[in-house]
Amino acid sequence: MRLLHLWLRYKSLLVLQLNTINLKRARILVKSHILHSTVPGLNDCNREEDILSWQRFMKPRIIFGLPLEEMFGGGRSLSMLKTLLRIYAKEKYVLTVNQQQRDFEVFVSFKVGATNISVLRSVWQTYWLSENLDIFNNNLFDQLTESLSRMEDRFEDFIQKLEGAGWDTNQINLKVPMEISIDECSF
Repeated sequence: MRLLHLWLRYKSLLVLQLNTINLKRARILVKSHILHSTVPGLNDCNREEDILSWQRFMKPRIIFGLPLEEMFGGGRSLSMLKTLLRIYAKEKYVLTVNQQQRDFEVFVSFKVGATNISVLRSVWQTYWLSENLDIFNNNLFDQLTESLSRMEDRFEDFIQKLEGAGWDTNQINLKVPMEISIDECSF
């Protein structure tokens, strides 16, 4: 009986057409924009959203709220940190690719004052990198800079396409982890 109740509840959730953006929907929307320069409408995105999957198993893997020390494999290189802070001077987050993993994975630390748009921008950058990262190019900083430049060129188009497809860009439910924040004044 309980299993039937859960199944019926699951089916009723599938019928909902939500116009708010959570992390799973953000991933679907961003991926579509990166690959096709379009975003799916409410029906298509809600149909594609797998409400039973866990974030930790989704690809590309994004680790939010990681301490800066852990971004560099445990060691804290002041020059690397300063380079990242310079690259991300205009952003409210710092993102880097985990070069220790075989599968694509990024680490994101948020700066003081980060918002849900900062989280959305980090997701956009992650998907751009997952599609365009040159694993044979050893200069990760150049590739991060290139991805930020592409985001600067295309992110406003992404927001406009979201609004045009019926998404409520005032209701972006992407939480900034508050346990760990970068205070640039301390560097």
